[in-house]
Amino acid sequence: MIYPSIRIRNKEEFRLLGGHLWAFSNELLDLPKDLEAGSIVTLVRERDGAPIATGFFNPHSLIAFRLLTRNTGEVIDSDFFERRIHTSAERRSLLATRRNAYRIVHGESDFLPGLIIDRFNDVLSFQIVSAGFEAKKDLIVEILQKLFQPKAIVEKNNSNLRKLEGLTTVEALSLGSDASTQIHDEAGVRFQIDVLAGQKTGSYLDQMENHTRLRDFIRPGARVLDLFANDGGFGINAALAGAESVLAVDESGSALERLRRNAGLNEVSDKISSVAANCFDFLRESRDMFDVIILDPPALAKSKKDLTTARKAYVGLNSGAMKLLRQEGILITCSCSHHVSRDMLLEAVGESGRKANRTVTVLEARGAGIDHPILAAMPETEYLKVLVLRVC
Repeated sequence: MIYPSIRIRNKEEFRLLGGHLWAFSNELLDLPKDLEAGSIVTLVRERDGAPIATGFFNPHSLIAFRLLTRNTGEVIDSDFFERRIHTSAERRSLLATRRNAYRIVHGESDFLPGLIIDRFNDVLSFQIVSAGFEAKKDLIVEILQKLFQPKAIVEKNNSNLRKLEGLTTVEALSLGSDASTQIHDEAGVRFQIDVLAGQKTGSYLDQMENHTRLRDFIRPGARVLDLFANDGGFGINAALAGAESVLAVDESGSALERLRRNAGLNEVSDKISSVAANCFDFLRESRDMFDVIILDPPALAKSKKDLTTARKAYVGLNSGAMKLLRQEGILITCSCSHHVSRDMLLEAVGESGRKANRTVTVLEARGAGIDHPILAAMPETEYLKVLVLRVC
């Protein structure tokens, strides 16, 4: 199969040859005007026309080329995508023996750039953030139906990244009529979710392993504060691990309603109370003391221009939480902002300690679970940072 060729400027190909999967519009030459967004092209070197890779092309996006294969003789057809998705699922086969909800495809890290596929028991959801996969959407649904036979497939194309590709947002059922299901984590904690109505791709799969890890920091009788509690992944695990009480705070009444339902499902309703409040305001106004606090805010820096404001917000949240911790208290603090690096988060934590007059020790640095791999040559594939801190 011969695909249209696009030249990449001299020396700009080195990043791709080093393992990265993107080429930017200012790195390409002679961009064709007649190719539709999402077309498949072969990228060639400027100096000699030698082929480098084949992938998706979008003339309207800063990320103009997304690499699919370095084997430029490979045909990009339905079998190609089915093989890639099947291989990604096989990589998670051991994880699938321990829990029934996990990410099947993690975009670039699984060499399917711009495609996310999540499994929630017998319901699948997919999210597309590239014009290339938008053009293949019906094919992706067919492949998912063939490989997994789910009761429902949900299109969760709600990401703001779609706007950068010239795509609209949409959330809808692509297959089936019921997107509700019950999932469980590795500790056996159960959650009733509605994938179509849920956050992100249906629920927060990237934190599932961290929810379970929290149990190792809960002493019997601990008082726990779960901020930005959402569906209760952290709080319910804390209650089941022996906490005496868990106070869950979230601004969303519907999230707290789901949390209370999940608490009942796991028979810990007597241990968990909830407050509908702005978490920033709650930290400023509260005078209670806790043994463990979890901070899992939404993305506070959606772009680089937000970094100064975001850093100030992280310092405010963490210093406020530190002041409410008892001696030798545990703070689990998270950032899901890609633009906030691990070093930036550590710096914010250090400043928070000075502001709160506390000594802070990092016990563990974590990230998203093993079903959300990071491509070593693409720092863009890392976004979630989680620090487990001891505060004295």
